Amino acid sequence: MIGFMRFFTLKRQFIIFIISVVSIVPLYLYAGFAGAWIPILVSLILLVKYMLIGTVNAAAMQLQIGDFDGAEKMLSYTWKPEWLKFSYHGMYYLIKCNIAFQKKDYKTTEMYANKALTLDLQDDFKAMIYLQLMNIYGMRKNTHKVKELYAKANKLKVTQLEIKQNIEQVGMMLNGTHPQQRQMTGKKAQRSAMSQGYMKRGRGKKR
Repeated sequence: MIGFMRFFTLKRQFIIFIISVVSIVPLYLYAGFAGAWIPILVSLILLVKYMLIGTVNAAAMQLQIGDFDGAEKMLSYTWKPEWLKFSYHGMYYLIKCNIAFQKKDYKTTEMYANKALTLDLQDDFKAMIYLQLMNIYGMRKNTHKVKELYAKANKLKVTQLEIKQNIEQVGMMLNGTHPQQRQMTGKKAQRSAMSQGYMKRGRGKKR
């Protein structure tokens, strides 16, 4: 499936759409509807796909390889994100959130994170957003907010092991049982460990 998505790029879809639209009239004039129905169908499928899914899949593929600028560019081709369906509306803002977090624009990260959390998303994706927000509030030393977000993340049915481990690490930090904290004492040490962030660094996989 991933291999097909990589082959069926946004650029190739656009080329297929243009070829299909251009070929409708000559084929109709030559053979009537019987000759033009295939390009009509292909054009309609690609148009509906764009309206309902946008360029979210293409952006996610760029995000997978760590190309955040490419992902942002792909998302810019989605004209009306509010029209997206099948959880792609939430995914649109999740990717925007990831891009802003990578750029260390934490105010924008919070804005997109809050938008994404109001939309249809799988629990794994919601947990990722909570972890990003916990990172931000951890750096701000806002333990109360971190505890609040941790409680929400801990209630989710997370399936990905790395995300589960990240949530568990937050719990250990909040309880003072994290390995880093055992080497230090006092509240100052706890805040220092929290400020290092709760999410493991590195590329995320497409969920």
